[in-house]
Amino acid sequence: MAAAERRRAFKFGWYGDNGLGEALIEKILTGEKTATLCPCYDPKEADEGELLDVVDKDGKARAKVRVVRIETRRFGELDEDLARKVGSNLEDIRRITSYANSRQLGDEEEMRATYFELIKIL
Repeated sequence: MAAAERRRAFKFGWYGDNGLGEALIEKILTGEKTATLCPCYDPKEADEGELLDVVDKDGKARAKVRVVRIETRRFGELDEDLARKVGSNLEDIRRITSYANSRQLGDEEEMRATYFELIKIL
């Protein structure tokens, strides 16, 4: 890929993740996952309209996605619709993300949802 074509990496997975990264990538490839969710203090993944390479833990690009929208919600305002777009359900999202960076998140904690569309499977 030429330098002018390089995109920021949207990395999923790490060594020792028990297959979580690969499962999330598969959900992106099938269209089941169309958003990510994190506390607002985490680094921003991308800007609206930006193209990203979905990259696995080995650094292999697996797909190209475009960020279509970024929104902020309080942790207590998460709902089933957003959880489904993240590729999960509200109960699991609340359980999994209730702790971030070794501290418990409160209902007022600002969360960032990044919505994306699958452009191409690589």
